Parts: sequence; C-alpha cells; structure tokens
Amino acid sequence: MRTLIPPPKLVAMGGIAINLQGVLAVAGVLCGALLGCDKPAPRHEIRVMAAASLRDAFEAIEHAFEPEHPNTDVVISFAGSQVLATQLLEGAAADVFASADEVQMGRVAALCEAPACFASNHIVVITPADSSIGSIEALTAPGVLVVLGADGVPAGRIARTAFDALELWDSIEPNIASNEPDVRGVLMKILLGEGDAGVVYATDAMRASPGRLRAIEFPEGVDCSSEYPIAVLRNASSSERANAFVRFVLGEPGQAILRQHGFEAP
Repeated sequence: MRTLIPPPKLVAMGGIAINLQGVLAVAGVLCGALLGCDKPAPRHEIRVMAAASLRDAFEAIEHAFEPEHPNTDVVISFAGSQVLATQLLEGAAADVFASADEVQMGRVAALCEAPACFASNHIVVITPADSSIGSIEALTAPGVLVVLGADGVPAGRIARTAFDALELWDSIEPNIASNEPDVRGVLMKILLGEGDAGVVYATDAMRASPGRLRAIEFPEGVDCSSEYPIAVLRNASSSERANAFVRFVLGEPGQAILRQHGFEAP
C-alpha cells in the first residue's frame, strides 16, 4: 500500500499563500545559526609541569599570559623537578616542562625540544627568627634538627654539594631529621616548628611572612646556585601554543614577573 504524503499546508496571509512548513524550516535554520553564534569559542589547554619553587611566579605568569591569548587555559602541575621528570618518563602528558635544574631536564632530553634557561636561584639556610643558630657551622651541633630536600631534589642536591665544599657534610648528615620531596615541604617543616634549620631557595624564604624566618647565606666562593631550564615537549598537543607560553616566560613580561618573585637572570 502506498503512503500518501500530504501537500504542504498553505496559509493565506493578506491574500498571499504561505508555505508554513517552509517558513518553519527556515526559521529553525536561522535560530540554530543565531544560537551557534552565541557559543563561546573552545578553550585550548597548555599543560605545564613546573618545579615547586616556581609556584608563585608561574601562577602570576599564567594570569598575565591568558588575557593576551584568548581561549587559552594554562594548567600547571607543581612538584619536585625529579618527580615531574619521572612522570614524563612514565608517559605523563604535558606541553611544557620547567625544571629547577639542568640535571632533571637532562633526564627527559629525548622528550623535549632544545631547552632554554629562563632564571636562576640560589639556596639559603633558614631558621625560625628567634633561633639561636647564627651560622652554617652551627648545624653541626649535636641535636640540631636539619631538614633538606631529598637527594634527587635539586635544592637538596645543591645543599649537599655546598656542605661538602665547606667540609661540613659529614658532621651535618647525622642531624638530618627529614628529607622532603620538594623545597615547599622543607619550608613548611620549619614554619611549623618541626625542624631547627632547613635549606630552601632564596625565593622560597622570601614568601614567608616577614619576621617569621631568618635566612643565612652561604659564603662567597661556594657554588649554591641553580639554573632553571624550560622546554616544549615533542608530543605537545599544540606546539604553537606551547612555544607561545615559553616565549612569554623568556620575554620581558615573564622576566619582570620572575624578578618580582626574587629570581635572578639566567
């Protein structure tokens, strides 16, 4: 049996016959087009892995970068550089890696484009402001609780090298009360009174409330600095956006923010 399709319904308006079905179809297309215009453009993520010591500076860089790059969302993961490097080696997805030293960047060299150094930092010994510890040599006294970054943490590795250069490591090592996974962990231990002295970057000491900590500098001639490299990952979801972020960090806007947070020129 053949199904009969009814003819289009005609509506008389002012003596003119209107195809109602056609009008409704056109109206539907126009409505869809107008609604489509109201939809915001999709946002594209830039996934950044950054050393824990960069948290404050990179959050400020994120807030400065995004308004200049509409529809871009910078998502940053902070941790110890050695943790981030291990995650990358195990297949974690990222677009940019910013390390606190060249050793950890070297571990993932095969995964990255050529890195560029964008900042430098140096370690200091921190104590509570009311502590009687007034020198690095005082860390060798029996019973002093010293908190360091773990050996793989850039700041922890640099601290051990600096203490060894001062011929103090053998005396300080028995006083190590905790090996933290990043410098923020060291900072919190001292702020919470869970250690007598710790080693962090100068930029980390800066962020503590005024009057809560005292920083002791290492003597001149002792290498206690670290260069910070940044690189785009070869498997970045968008190398164009990732490179734009790196250029921002290396350029004057990013460098100005880094200086505000205590970082030095590379």
